[in-house]
Amino acid sequence: MRHLRSLLPLAALAGCIATTTHAASVSYYLDQSNENVALPDGNNYAVVTIDDNTAGSITFTVTALAALTGLTPLSNFGIQEFAFNVSVANTIADSGTVAGQWTLPAGWGGNVPPPPINEDGFGAFEVVVAGTGGSRQDPLVFSLNATGLTINDFAELSTGNPAQGGVFFAAHIAGFTAPGTPSDVTSAWFGGATPVPVPAAIWLLGSALAAMGVTGRRKKRS
Repeated sequence: MRHLRSLLPLAALAGCIATTTHAASVSYYLDQSNENVALPDGNNYAVVTIDDNTAGSITFTVTALAALTGLTPLSNFGIQEFAFNVSVANTIADSGTVAGQWTLPAGWGGNVPPPPINEDGFGAFEVVVAGTGGSRQDPLVFSLNATGLTINDFAELSTGNPAQGGVFFAAHIAGFTAPGTPSDVTSAWFGGATPVPVPAAIWLLGSALAAMGVTGRRKKRS
């Protein structure tokens, strides 16, 4: 009985892990700008998170960060367009082509243009989602359904010799005021391919689990 009681915490932890291993996410910073004077490269202007928390769906969440939200706001701040690539066979169709494949905010559409479309300074992308000025989003949240893609299938650099260099994602964000030359900047394109570091706690958890596994095997042998 004492042996069984000692296993209960491990069983509970294993249960928690088992319920979460089916879901995962990856995040990338948009840390480049096409307005390098007012908005220099190297700041984290937005973050893109891709998750598979809903079965059969891949969800994108694009969120503006303090480098933008801390600027003087104008009316209707938010993301107006977002572009990405797919590193495997592209099974994504235009939002009006396959019913149910897209879950988009009101006033938004998804486009898979042939050939890929160029986004200001960041090169050509295979897939673009966009809304009207009145439907800007912060955060922008949309999903791809029943595409067979995984969260890692979007780590594909833009093409076409972009002036800013290849990036995984590009977003047009508007509705702010950044002091610039010769005039203030009220919107810009932001791109990036920099992974967001995994929190140290995750690595510590992995090390702890590995240690418990070794301890368990040693006890079994003894």
